[in-house]
Amino acid sequence: MRAVDVLVVGAGPAGCVAAWEAAAAGAGDVLLIERDRAIGAPVRCAEGVGSAGLREFLNPDGADWVSRRISRVILIAPDDTQVALAPGDVGYVLDRTRFEPVLAEEAARAGATIRISTEAVGIERADGAGGGRWRVRLRGPGGEETVGARVVIGADGVETMIGRWAGLETRVAARDMESCAQYVVGNIAFDPDAIYLHFGPTVAPGGYAWIFPKGVGVANVGLGVVTLRGDGRTVRQYLDDYIARHFPGGTVIGLTVGGVISGVTVKRTVADGVILAGDAAHMINPLSGGGIVNAMKAGRLAGRHAARAIREGDTSARNLQAYHDEWMRLLGDAHQKYYRLKETINKFDDAFLNGLARTANRIPDEKRSLGRVIGSALVHHPSLLPIAAQLFL
Repeated sequence: MRAVDVLVVGAGPAGCVAAWEAAAAGAGDVLLIERDRAIGAPVRCAEGVGSAGLREFLNPDGADWVSRRISRVILIAPDDTQVALAPGDVGYVLDRTRFEPVLAEEAARAGATIRISTEAVGIERADGAGGGRWRVRLRGPGGEETVGARVVIGADGVETMIGRWAGLETRVAARDMESCAQYVVGNIAFDPDAIYLHFGPTVAPGGYAWIFPKGVGVANVGLGVVTLRGDGRTVRQYLDDYIARHFPGGTVIGLTVGGVISGVTVKRTVADGVILAGDAAHMINPLSGGGIVNAMKAGRLAGRHAARAIREGDTSARNLQAYHDEWMRLLGDAHQKYYRLKETINKFDDAFLNGLARTANRIPDEKRSLGRVIGSALVHHPSLLPIAAQLFL
C-alpha cells in the first residue's frame, strides 16, 4: 500500500490549489487525483471570475485561458430594462478547459503528483496503517489500489463523498439548491465586454439568468432556478423559453447542466485527518452563485493547514479546526449575511424590481457604480432599508 502525506480528491480549482499549496508548504508526498479523463472538463459553470481574486493566484494578462476580459456589468429587470454600471476592472470569462490545467501544472511544479481517470471509491480509518490516518481505495485505469494518507482533502464538488465517508454533514436543503442549465450560443448580438445579469421571479425564480461573453457574438447563456419556487417547468424549459425570447436567431453549440448550492458553508468542514474545500464544503457565494475564486481561496487555506498539521504531527479535527475558523473569517461569515439578503430579495415581485431599475437609471452613466445604485435605491425605496441592514448586522 502506497503511503502519502496528503491526498487531494478532485482537480478543480479548490483541489489544484490545495495540492499546489500543500506541496509548496512542505507537506511531503502530495497526490492529486481527478476522476475525469481531463482536468478542466467537462465545464459545469458560467466561467466568470472577479479580477482582484483571480490575480491573487495567476496573472491573466495575455493568458490563453482567458476567453474575454470584462469591463462592464449590465443588470436587467424583468421587463428587460437595462441598468449599465460604470465601466471598470470587473473580471474575466475563463476557458476552464485551459485554466484548470494551468493550476494543475503549478501543483506539479511545486512537487505534487497528479493522476487523472482515478477516483476515490471508499475510505476507512487506519491510524498507523501504511503511514496514514486513512486508508483510501482508489479506482483507476490499472484497477483498484489502496493509498494510506495522513490528510485527505475533499475537493470533490457538490456531490462530495469524502465528506460523507468522514461523517461530515454535507446534505443540501432543496430550498438551497439551484438547478442550472447553460447553452453556448453563437450568432447573437450583445456587448462583448459586459456580463449581463437578468433578475426576476418570472425569468428565473430563486436565481437569475446570465450572459457571459466567450467572444464577439458568442456567449455562455444560462440560468438557475430553485425548483420549489418555479411553476413546474424544468430548468431546461426555462432556458429554452429565455433563448426563444431574447436570442431567437442564435445558434446553440453547447449545453451544460448541473446544480449550484446557494446556501452557506457547512457547519463542520474538518474531521480527523480530513478537510473539505470549495463546493464540497458549500463555499459558494449564495447571492451570486460564484465559486471559482472562493474555491481557490479555500484550497489555499486547506493546503497550508494540511502542511502545518503534518509538520506539527497532529492531524486531529481539533488541530484542523483552525482551517475552518480562518475560512469563516475570510468569507464564510460574509456568506451568511449574503444568504439572508438573498432570501429577502427573493420575495420581491417583478413590479418592484422594474421600479428599482428605473430608479437606478436616473444616475448619470459615468457615476452609476453599484454603491450609488444601492444608495439611490435606498433613498427612493425606503422599504429596502431592512434588507441593506442584513449586510451589517
